[in-house]
Amino acid sequence: MDTVTFSMPPLPVFIKGAESVFLEGKKHFRRTFSVFDLLYVKRGCLYMTENGREFAVGSGHYLLLIPGREHYGHRPCEERTELVWLHFLLPDFAVVSDCGVSRQIVIEKEATYTEPIQYRLSIRQYGEVKQRERVEQLLSQIVEQNIRRDIDQPLRQLLLFIEFLWHLQKQELSVPSASEQISAAVVAYIEKHFSEPITLDMLAQELRFHPDYITRCMQKTMGMGFSRYLAHYRLSKAKQWLAETNETIEAIAKRVGIDDGAYFSRLFKKVEGITPTEYRRMARRT
Repeated sequence: MDTVTFSMPPLPVFIKGAESVFLEGKKHFRRTFSVFDLLYVKRGCLYMTENGREFAVGSGHYLLLIPGREHYGHRPCEERTELVWLHFLLPDFAVVSDCGVSRQIVIEKEATYTEPIQYRLSIRQYGEVKQRERVEQLLSQIVEQNIRRDIDQPLRQLLLFIEFLWHLQKQELSVPSASEQISAAVVAYIEKHFSEPITLDMLAQELRFHPDYITRCMQKTMGMGFSRYLAHYRLSKAKQWLAETNETIEAIAKRVGIDDGAYFSRLFKKVEGITPTEYRRMARRT
């Protein structure tokens, strides 16, 4: 399996990213691209060939398509396939085979008083992501920046993209810790029960861990506690339905487990900076 290695700094150059859907029977077109194209499949399976090597990129997997190599879909999708694509450039990179990764390799040169630390990242061309919920959260945040028109929107996307690449690197260096395993269990529970009333105490009883310990684990691995992640997940589902359906705000609020439509709108505005109605209008213009 090929691995792409690159120095940092200088930082990668993020170009653009978005979500795409391949319906059943459709396949990726043929081309030779001048930039990196990273494909992450959220649902379904995308069948891709690059330079004669075939990949079946299933749910929770990614494929890094390398500049100058011809790629195309060698087989139609067998079901609706949803994915995120990211286009970017690397100022300095190499493609190597069977590259081992260790902390000593990643930190190429320690910082001095006059020179910054130098990293050498090594990202496998194809693989399954760990902490899938965190990866999809980052990708969602990258894509959602497209509907904003702030002057700092491109910078936000770049910083989120760097965090995403760093996540791919870190997953090569470690096995899941106890905190990561507990966080994964919390996320799985929320994904299954988000439309129902959920409290931290209910979750603690289900997982048989103290609420404070669960909170510490989530803060350590995800940068947010239970309540914040629950709100994030509910709003991510709400945004999907706001963009794709004509359901009322109140109906969508109930679908994500919030019975009070006014509270849902206040929470949405607090987190997203715009109202649900404004989000629906902006999402349908893109």
